[in-house]
Amino acid sequence: MDFKNSSLLCLALFLACSSAIRAFDITQLLGQYPEFSTFNKYLTETKLADQINSRNTITVLAVEDSAMHSIAAKSPEAIKAIIGTHVILDFFDEKKLMEAQASSQQLTTLFQASGLAVNQQGFLKVALVGEGEIAFGSAASDAPADATELVRTVTSEPYNISILQVTKPILAPGVNAKAPVQAQVAKSPVPAQSAKAPTPLENAASPSPASESVAESPEVAAEAPATSPVGAEAPGPLADDVAPADVTASSASTTKMGLVMAVMAFASLFIVL
Repeated sequence: MDFKNSSLLCLALFLACSSAIRAFDITQLLGQYPEFSTFNKYLTETKLADQINSRNTITVLAVEDSAMHSIAAKSPEAIKAIIGTHVILDFFDEKKLMEAQASSQQLTTLFQASGLAVNQQGFLKVALVGEGEIAFGSAASDAPADATELVRTVTSEPYNISILQVTKPILAPGVNAKAPVQAQVAKSPVPAQSAKAPTPLENAASPSPASESVAESPEVAAEAPATSPVGAEAPGPLADDVAPADVTASSASTTKMGLVMAVMAFASLFIVL
């Protein structure tokens, strides 16, 4: 009997630990309240329900269907960012919210944990409005002044999960155009000025050095014979052969004329005598 009792005790402890590890299912909890059906649907479609269920401590600011129309036309990425802003990564009930308001504590949301939030988009601030009513607003510096007020506590399981109803969705500045980081990187334009390719018109207007040399080569070839001294002014071997013949003929003619003049002089002398 002692062994049996010990086994039952161990089983009870195991079940208790298991229930503590998986303390809640957000879709089942919200499914008990039909007025949050649209909000619950977005949790499922954006896969945020899985992230919520994987945590041990969470606070969800739920918005009823009549106030969800303001985000119905937004992109899936924007809806996921907005709904993620309504999930606080800690347990808060009304008492603890009053303490956070008094200390100006900022509340970290699931959107902040996603790594996509910038400029305090993923943080919430708590304030008192009207006659001491608790209100939530984006902690971003350029966030709108209108706040989302706390309506009531829907359900609470200290210190695991708290579901609170608020009057309307919390819209952080810039969340409407929020897209995944990979898409932003893919769409980023690459500067094209440094690698600008020349247009056909530019190619035609500015010829390359090779084309200039080709264009000028015919003119150089045409002028070459006119300016070349080879064969025009320099005497060749034939000119050297002709020059001695001319000199010999001139010398023979001079000798012949000398003889004629000598004969005539001798004849004149004979006549005189």
